[in-house]
Amino acid sequence: MTKKKFFIGILLPVFVLSIGEAQEPQENTAVVISRIYEMLTADKESDLDLTTLEDDLNYFAQNRINLNNTSKEVLEKLQFLSDKQIENLLYYLYRQKRMQTIYELQLVEGFDMFLIRNLLPFVYVGETGTKQNEFPSVKDLLRWGKNEISLRGSRIWEQKQGYVSTTDNVAAEAEDKRYVGDPNYLSVKYSFRSGDKIDVGLVGEKDAGEQFWGRYHKGFDFYSGYVQLNHLGRLKTLVLGNLKANFGLGLVIHPEVSMGKSTDVMNVLPRNSGLQKSSSTDEYNFLRGIGATVKIGKSELSAFYSYKLFDGDSTGTAFSYIKTDGLHRTVSDLNHKDRIATQVVGGNWSWRVTNFYLGFTVVDTRLSRTLEPELKPYNMFFFRGNHQLAGGLNYRFRLKKFTFFGEEAIQSKGGFAVLNGFTVSPVSRVNLVALYRYYSKRYDVLLANAFAEGSKVNNEEGFYFGFEIYPIKHWKIVAYADAYSFPWLRYTVSSPSVGYDALLAANYIPTKKVEMYWRIRYKQKEKNLTEISITDFTGRYDLASLRYWVSFAANKRFVLKSLVEVNRASSEKESPTWGWLFSQEVSYVFRKLPLSFNVRCEWFDAVNYDNRIYSYERDVPYVFSVPMLYGQGGRWFGNCKWNLSKKLSVWLKVAQTFYADRNTIGSDLELINSNHKTDIHTVVRFQF
Repeated sequence: MTKKKFFIGILLPVFVLSIGEAQEPQENTAVVISRIYEMLTADKESDLDLTTLEDDLNYFAQNRINLNNTSKEVLEKLQFLSDKQIENLLYYLYRQKRMQTIYELQLVEGFDMFLIRNLLPFVYVGETGTKQNEFPSVKDLLRWGKNEISLRGSRIWEQKQGYVSTTDNVAAEAEDKRYVGDPNYLSVKYSFRSGDKIDVGLVGEKDAGEQFWGRYHKGFDFYSGYVQLNHLGRLKTLVLGNLKANFGLGLVIHPEVSMGKSTDVMNVLPRNSGLQKSSSTDEYNFLRGIGATVKIGKSELSAFYSYKLFDGDSTGTAFSYIKTDGLHRTVSDLNHKDRIATQVVGGNWSWRVTNFYLGFTVVDTRLSRTLEPELKPYNMFFFRGNHQLAGGLNYRFRLKKFTFFGEEAIQSKGGFAVLNGFTVSPVSRVNLVALYRYYSKRYDVLLANAFAEGSKVNNEEGFYFGFEIYPIKHWKIVAYADAYSFPWLRYTVSSPSVGYDALLAANYIPTKKVEMYWRIRYKQKEKNLTEISITDFTGRYDLASLRYWVSFAANKRFVLKSLVEVNRASSEKESPTWGWLFSQEVSYVFRKLPLSFNVRCEWFDAVNYDNRIYSYERDVPYVFSVPMLYGQGGRWFGNCKWNLSKKLSVWLKVAQTFYADRNTIGSDLELINSNHKTDIHTVVRFQF
């Protein structure tokens, strides 16, 4: 597909439709969602999939939650709320019977102005009703249900080496010297949702470089679908198709995003949301099968079964690694596609009373081939084999001002993991959290995803302490310190090592129009100071950074935001290096046109890779942008939303990064013979 066809197919339909009536701006909601994402993705060095959160926030922005007629399960979908904040809100509603006005949120323990402004676009105070546990009729489902179709297209404007034509393209593709497809990303999503009773969806996706129609492939490269039914009598949840199972604190199974360390210092634990659909385009991090949860008195029993294929390099009856990126751009990628079958059978039992929760999770995973990673000193304790059984016991209970939580887990190949902690609010303006973790070097569970400094729940011990205080009106101060050690070797660290990470941040909102934010972060770790060899030795590496941003809202339609960040990296072997970033952003919502946009320009100087800077930026729906800025140069983007009618909306984003210290970007097939790279994203969404 050529660039011309891309614009004709994706962008032209936008401009042949009438503008329709001007609508009241929804930019306030968009700003809140963006602020929540920025809080959760601060300094993330890996891609985050926030699809489930995006689905829920977009839905509740249009179908707000009645606080007088809600439940813990519904409030948990607002993932920026911590478990304790949800408990405090429900306790207030139980004690007061109902809220008379939305302003009562200020009276809920732990609810400050910073949290309330994030919450307001998604909730309201209505009449107290009877919670409907019965499943509605088909007529009512169709009456109250909402359909949505989204078409997304993206591409890099500059040509990459993998798309350059040769004298014999077929031969070049066979030798992995050329991508088999075109440079366009395409996806289509359909969903139907009726309250919290039914959720149905279909997804099709083709990544850039993958073939849509030709000798190697016919149609989208990835398809998924799901049906989720809730509140069918004793059957709390039934999910068919692509699903996720989130139980405990993530030591056994938790494919959903884990919050980890961020400026939301109290919200460090993954949401124990049980079985739910997976609407993401992530081609690895999901289950495919059936799952159900049944309520039995104060207990819940969940069971699930999954069978799916994933990518891997297989030789005979063994394979050495799992390919998780979902990319099938070359012939080798296609040869590795769907080579390994995995069956997962699991279940969870939980029991809940007023102030106490207890759960037990067990997961059995079987692979069609034996996983045998190439033996290296750092991975000698990693999982090997084709069968893995893991189980964990998790708990949570409240005792006066304290809330204690934890999970203990073991696996069949040996090894265990422990995660325990507590939160406490000694006074209304102070919240504290402490968390201890120990993951033995033999504990390596394929589906685990818990709080950790490393990329795996394995070979780690650490203690995390965080607090948030509200010293005076308009101020919020948060901080955390995390000290950790790795008892065994790690990749590029050829000896046991230690490290720590600390953050101090302050929010200040003097008026409704002005907000300021300061953040200081210091991180110290150990790494190899020589090239990888038998004589590796490790040494200290540290990184300190200071960030400040200020936002000024002249009115509800016009917002200015400025950001400055400076960092310093040093090690025992090298002299200190510095990096900096400055950015300016403008957001505007037109008064008489259903159009809004935001534009940002930024300049950076981070020549050393250790000085790289991550900067969250708003994007089109279901695209989560935290670009890494490395080198010398600048970046700009323009992002706009156009509501063509009440049912039809269009987003367009154009972004470009340009460098002053290089003439090429990337390497191998990703090589761009230019000093700039331009991204184009567009989404067309129809709701009915």
